[in-house]
Amino acid sequence: MKIDTAYLTQQDAQQQSLLARSAGTCVIQIEPGDTLENVLVALRLQAYPAPVILVLPEQGQLFDEPVHFEKLRQICPPDRMSFVIPPSRNRTVARYAHWYGFPFASSLQRAAQLLPVHEERQERLDQEAQTSSIGLGAHPLAYTSGRTVETEKEINGKGLSKQQSLPLPRPPQPITPLPVHAPQAAQKRPAMWRRVSLIAAMATLLLVAGAVLLPALFSAQPRLTASTSSLASPAIATVGQVSFTSSGQLDPSSSKGFNDIVTVTLHSLSTPASGQSYYAWLLPDKADDNTQPLLLGRLAITGGKAQISYTHPDHEDLLALYSRFEIAEQPSNEIPTTPPLNPEALRYDGFIPDTPTPGDERQYSLLDHLRHLLAKDPTLQEIGLPGGLDIWLYRNSEKILEWSSAARDNWAGGQQTDLIHRHMVRILEYLDGLAYVFTSGDLPAGSPLLVDPAAGRIGLLELNQTQPLPGYLTHVDIHLHGLVNAPGHTQAQKDLAIKLDNALKTDTSLFQKIRQDAMKLVKMNATQLRSNDALSLLNDMVTTANLAYTGQLDPTTGGNVNGIAWIHSELQGIATMPVTLLPQKGRNPIF
Repeated sequence: MKIDTAYLTQQDAQQQSLLARSAGTCVIQIEPGDTLENVLVALRLQAYPAPVILVLPEQGQLFDEPVHFEKLRQICPPDRMSFVIPPSRNRTVARYAHWYGFPFASSLQRAAQLLPVHEERQERLDQEAQTSSIGLGAHPLAYTSGRTVETEKEINGKGLSKQQSLPLPRPPQPITPLPVHAPQAAQKRPAMWRRVSLIAAMATLLLVAGAVLLPALFSAQPRLTASTSSLASPAIATVGQVSFTSSGQLDPSSSKGFNDIVTVTLHSLSTPASGQSYYAWLLPDKADDNTQPLLLGRLAITGGKAQISYTHPDHEDLLALYSRFEIAEQPSNEIPTTPPLNPEALRYDGFIPDTPTPGDERQYSLLDHLRHLLAKDPTLQEIGLPGGLDIWLYRNSEKILEWSSAARDNWAGGQQTDLIHRHMVRILEYLDGLAYVFTSGDLPAGSPLLVDPAAGRIGLLELNQTQPLPGYLTHVDIHLHGLVNAPGHTQAQKDLAIKLDNALKTDTSLFQKIRQDAMKLVKMNATQLRSNDALSLLNDMVTTANLAYTGQLDPTTGGNVNGIAWIHSELQGIATMPVTLLPQKGRNPIF
């Protein structure tokens, strides 16, 4: 981050307009690696009420989230700051800047013109410019911080390099000092030197204070944030939501058929202008430059309400590719091929927050948790399993019920002990996972591998808390907890996650009971498997597996709840994003 509080002495008529607005202005050039906390600390250290211009880089994620502007607004009022936003970041940053009332432009000159001009600042500019012309001789460039003025030589003498400042360009020719008469110079010299001495003393004091206070400000940042979090932020009107669902037309070798349907439900919509229509678009992640925006269709508005449902023709997983949404007002006479580049045409938008969770060592966001659960999980991708954790929890739980029922049928249909034994092996391989079942002692030595190596690699249960691959039940629960703690989740998502967490705890206990029954049965010989004790265990296993998978009857609704099938159905409800109204009046133009 480069901070400049520079101004130029008045040189010619062409620069006077810019000088009138930029004098005494702090220009902060943000680098791609800068953090929000660093910028906020730098703003707190400004010891004067001068306006600030933030110059954003072409690449970077700072100020790509509304929460960044909310925190900035608590430090610096919008009427004392403007932004220089590169065109490549106009779509997101400019929108949020407008939400929170910050003016913005694409050039430093235009950003300076957007700042307020006060008479006292102009008067101080004229006085300091005259003093610089008289007292600084051939030094056309001077630096100001607060009420102090230092020459470039003095700053270098204090150990500050030129690279730490962002000066406006030097004029091509040096400025000739204004002629002064000796008597006038003699009268002004004592006052000038007293001022320089005072300036030097104040500058030294500021440097010492900065060295002492800067670490304290960093360490006190969480407390400061907490103390200002109660400040009011702009209200954003919610007009509906976007939800992802699955068609079920699955391809076992890919993630097709997962989250391939998008439904948009809206209310309280305004009416587009004559000859214009509202078009709904899905947009990829901010960092994704390869995936193209997807047109969902034109909205048919009736009584301020609209609903549109889109199914991908190839059943691609849309949640794995898209995380943002917008409604744009575009001409009705032709189907648009791209969203509008002008933010003025945007009317509503939504997004799944990708802000990392504070304190999370993996830096997972709400978007990460949703995708791990429903779209794609890195652990599963490494072993060749498409989709999220939920689908494999659902499939493998269904297999436990299938093999339990088949084993009991084998006992009733002629006591086929070999088939009963093989089903018990399969059940334990899916419960423990192939990575642990042969070392846990649950299977007799020499037991065969009877399940798919990829599908059975991860077990439903977690045998111990130190194993590197958590079981599906634990892994799903980890991301439900992560969702509740992630910035940007809705109250509905939080409530649903808590409800699913309680159901998972119950189902985990049921699967542990199935495991105990299977461990007893797999160690029985043929004679023991024909006994009534074996049948009792098999009946108990089927009852428990059915309860774990299908759940228990809810007398209120008449349906089953809390089973894995119910969790699988309900979990899809967290894949939503709220749609909000974008303010239309006073929108800043893009320069």
